[in-house]
Amino acid sequence: MKDKNHIEMEDISTFPLEKSLNHKDWEDVSYPDLKEQELKDLAEEKLKCFLRVVRSGSPFKLGRYFYRIKA
Repeated sequence: MKDKNHIEMEDISTFPLEKSLNHKDWEDVSYPDLKEQELKDLAEEKLKCFLRVVRSGSPFKLGRYFYRIKA
């Protein structure tokens, strides 16, 4: 995925992902589902921040859910 300046953004599409409402109980989520449901309407700066944080291994809250790379 590239930003408006055609610079490649972090890629999390190859990692297993999970989401949680309470940061305690995690469930699997696919990247295509995440992209369609949450990422497609994000402002570019927030999307970059989300990808950077999740790629670093930390959880990130979008809407009602926390998202992270599966541990």
